[in-house]
Amino acid sequence: LIAYIDDATNEVSGAVFREEEDAAGYFIGLQQICLHTGIPGAIYADQHTIFQSPIKATLEQELAGEQPRSQFGRLLAELGIELIAARSPQAKGRIERLWGTFQDRLVKALREAGASTLEEANQVLENFLPRYNQRFQVKPAQEGTAYVPWPKQYRTKDYFCFKHTRTVTNDNTIPFDGHRLQIPPGPQRRT
Repeated sequence: LIAYIDDATNEVSGAVFREEEDAAGYFIGLQQICLHTGIPGAIYADQHTIFQSPIKATLEQELAGEQPRSQFGRLLAELGIELIAARSPQAKGRIERLWGTFQDRLVKALREAGASTLEEANQVLENFLPRYNQRFQVKPAQEGTAYVPWPKQYRTKDYFCFKHTRTVTNDNTIPFDGHRLQIPPGPQRRT
């Protein structure tokens, strides 16, 4: 289960069951939030490599003042979302308490529904969250919102995707994930 909880209201604003913890799952949860509530100002996350790239900066990146980013880090930068690294157990406490509550309540809801597949579990989750939020959501200490409405001109597929930079070699191929991919010639045999 991958989930996001609003620090001000305790609302579980995005959640999805996945086969494993992966960047695509975090993309799905964040997309739910952006389309339903808006783009958040910041996200707390642990130091998992999904959030922060373990790769050291190249000389070119250091000279340009850039740091290597994970795909999720790139997405946050493109959307203007600040990534706050949770460096202590206390900083991660809110989501950990949520897991404890879900271990009790959500597990029972899944059992009662007889969910045995990922799709069934996500359907139960979709029905479970509004009731859960209605019961446990609180009013924020300050009025207003820290979310920016999703701009109508933004296409989600332009943001919630994996982007890779590659160099085209002289034989019109690119190396990718241990393979060489051929780029077909374009008009007038240009690639």
